Amino acid sequence: MVLIGWVFDIRYLESVIPNLVAMKINTAFCFILIGCALVIKTRQHSKFADWAYYVLLLLVCSIGGITLLEYQFNFDAHIDQLFAAEDQAINFLTPFPGRMAYNTAVSFLLLSIGLLGLSTKPNKFLIFFQCLLHVVTLVSGVAIIGYIYRVTSLYSFSYASPMAVHTAIVLFLLSAAGSLLNPELGLTKLFKGQGIGNAMARRHFSSLMLVLVVFGSLRSHSKFFDVMLPQFGISWLAISLLITSFIMIWKTANWLNKIDQQRTKAEEEIKTINATLEIKVEERSAKLRELYLELQKSEERYHSLFEHASDAIYVLNTEGDFMDVNDSVCQMTGYSRQELLGMNITSLLNDELLENYPLIYTAIEPGRSAIVERKIITRGGEILDVEINVKRFADQRILVIARDITRRKQMEAELRMAELKFRTLAEKSMVGIYIVQQGRFVYVNPRFAEIFGYQAEELIGAFAIEKVVHEEQRKMVDEMIRLRKEKLVEGVHYEMKGKKKDGSVNWVEFYGTMSFYQQEPMLIGSVIDITDRKRAEEELKMSEQKYRMLFESNPLPLWIVAKDDLTVIAANAAAAKLYGYTPEELLHMDIKKLRPAAHWEKLTKHYHTDFKEAFNFGIFEHLKKGGTRIMVSIIAQDIMFEGRFARLSSTNDVTEKLMAEESLKISEANLQTILNNTDTAYALLNADLDVLEYNNKALIFARNEFSFDPAGRVSFIDLMPPERRLKFISYTAEVFQGNTISYEASYPQADDSNLWYAIRMFPIADKGNKILGLVLAINDITEQKEAEQDLQKAYQSIQLHIGKIQAMAWEQSHLIRSPLANLKALFPMLKMSAEDAEVGSHIEFELERMDDILLKMAEGASITESEKTVDPNG
Repeated sequence: MVLIGWVFDIRYLESVIPNLVAMKINTAFCFILIGCALVIKTRQHSKFADWAYYVLLLLVCSIGGITLLEYQFNFDAHIDQLFAAEDQAINFLTPFPGRMAYNTAVSFLLLSIGLLGLSTKPNKFLIFFQCLLHVVTLVSGVAIIGYIYRVTSLYSFSYASPMAVHTAIVLFLLSAAGSLLNPELGLTKLFKGQGIGNAMARRHFSSLMLVLVVFGSLRSHSKFFDVMLPQFGISWLAISLLITSFIMIWKTANWLNKIDQQRTKAEEEIKTINATLEIKVEERSAKLRELYLELQKSEERYHSLFEHASDAIYVLNTEGDFMDVNDSVCQMTGYSRQELLGMNITSLLNDELLENYPLIYTAIEPGRSAIVERKIITRGGEILDVEINVKRFADQRILVIARDITRRKQMEAELRMAELKFRTLAEKSMVGIYIVQQGRFVYVNPRFAEIFGYQAEELIGAFAIEKVVHEEQRKMVDEMIRLRKEKLVEGVHYEMKGKKKDGSVNWVEFYGTMSFYQQEPMLIGSVIDITDRKRAEEELKMSEQKYRMLFESNPLPLWIVAKDDLTVIAANAAAAKLYGYTPEELLHMDIKKLRPAAHWEKLTKHYHTDFKEAFNFGIFEHLKKGGTRIMVSIIAQDIMFEGRFARLSSTNDVTEKLMAEESLKISEANLQTILNNTDTAYALLNADLDVLEYNNKALIFARNEFSFDPAGRVSFIDLMPPERRLKFISYTAEVFQGNTISYEASYPQADDSNLWYAIRMFPIADKGNKILGLVLAINDITEQKEAEQDLQKAYQSIQLHIGKIQAMAWEQSHLIRSPLANLKALFPMLKMSAEDAEVGSHIEFELERMDDILLKMAEGASITESEKTVDPNG
């Protein structure tokens, strides 16, 4: 608009306010150049745009610099009225027609330099260029205030043209906007920061500037137009400032109070979240302990697999030295484990083998693996063909799985000869082979058809892409075909999703090249089904993600200590919890603070010793944060961590375990004392009837009755006589069904006597009522049996004597009853007179009573005689 005003002499476009200084045409032209430069910089991102940006700003810089030189050395460079002539006479407002103001030229020079400097990356002088923009903001701001307060010296020098008001406003806005490109530098940082101080600066500065400008302007204009007395104007300005200050303080206090309330509320929420988090951490810790137990089982399975694997498995360091080998390696090479652990892999090779089959493990990146075939020399000088799968770990160890393929190599050679003889390579190939002409299959071997679930006849003549290529991959396959047809590449190798006959998806690896047959282009290649490999790769990625968090999420305390200064450089949450520190406190802590002072010398000696493999240091006394002493078991290994030699340590708190073991030892000693001093023989048998434990009494019984030797390998059951063994095994079968068995057995002795034993067997079961074994208890009851036999003999003797007495009584009763019966028969005949009747009746009564007594005696003897044959025990 200003350029239009100058070109067409429209004064209202040259000056915003009539009778004020007009914007010079050079000034307007510089604004246009800066505007174009900023538009190009923000909307275009190319090398040409960068060059255009720099050229436009350099042009502005040149105009401003030349103008300053004109003022300084008082000459005319003929650029002031280059675009349009100014017809006004020379006066105060236009001492140099067409020339921009001195402070305007300074502002353009500084503004262009500042924008150039801030746009150059990297730049160590950004703060300097940011300050240049602040100077422009200050100069233009002072000019604006000069116009507001009608102070000419603020926007003009005595001998130069004054800066136009709209020029000052545009410069102010441009410089302020330019400084926002780097808000973290200079004064802009004060107003763009996120702190409370920055927020207060933004609130107070804008309010204070508005008050000073408005009320200062009112005071100045009232004085200029004589609206009020000077004293009243100063008082009005002071009162206005006081009221404004009070309002600002009141609003700031309310604002800070609100922030404080929000902070208090946030602290309460954080406390609640922390409490919830502690509960979740405890739950997670329980889960992690379960996972740790599962991990231990997994490691045990891994070690078992390592030792019993049919393939030869060994671990090397980066120098090729053997670090670990399994038995299969020893069998393959003929060396013992001790010999191999002192050897290098090159000991199994010679110069020719090294030249033909160079070692590849040093070229493999950590985390990567490679499968190759090579030859090795055994101890006996035999050269074996082996297939090795080499994987390099992040700790620079190399795991190698080797398989003897000497026989397989021989078979492969024989197979190649057979394939050459009968020309059946394609038909017998384990790799899918295809030939495509004009987009259709002209040949596929059975393996190719099998990979995609077809018969070979179904694919021949069909469109290749539609039959076996997944829809998502067709664009990529078309591109590969185009590259081969246009001879841009000799061959291709890529992986893609395939489509099987039943619609399912598989992964295949394609190898292909371009050829000609009957003057027609022909695509020939092979394909491998890699579905299983892809699935294994996905499982491996998931495994790596899980083990990546093993350190942090491991419930077992783990830490890493730098060997040079013995400071903790990494520790997981379990370690911090064990010792009562926060993770931040534990980090960079001297490891000696966790050990009693008496152990420091031994600790330092251990850290000066290298342990390339995991080493069990045993149990040590450690100190928790509060000084509590605990006993821990330490397993550690030296590693390289973040470029430093360090030691990874696993710490297990065994304080309670040691106390429990000590208590268990005391209990076992007490129980063993009781068992060895009892009269009962005890033996503990497992499900196979092997004796696990026994006391002294049981050993004495076994020696006396079976001549059992505990140092021998013969079971005491095998020493039993056959009839006793069968009976014992039948009893144990009932015990293993959950029954308790009791019986008595006698054992003949050398002196023709018998020893009697009371035997009792009862089962031992776990919480699931599974029978694990049995307890055998044997008591010597020989004295009890002998006492029972003596009692039986005494009873029989008494019965014999009683029978003899009763028989004698029966005989006597019959001898007495015979004359008594005669008397009873003669007595009626002796009755002579009535006087003797009373005496006779008495004699008769006594005779009857004696007869009854004798009859009862005879009856008792008869009953006793009949009972002589009855067993006294019923």
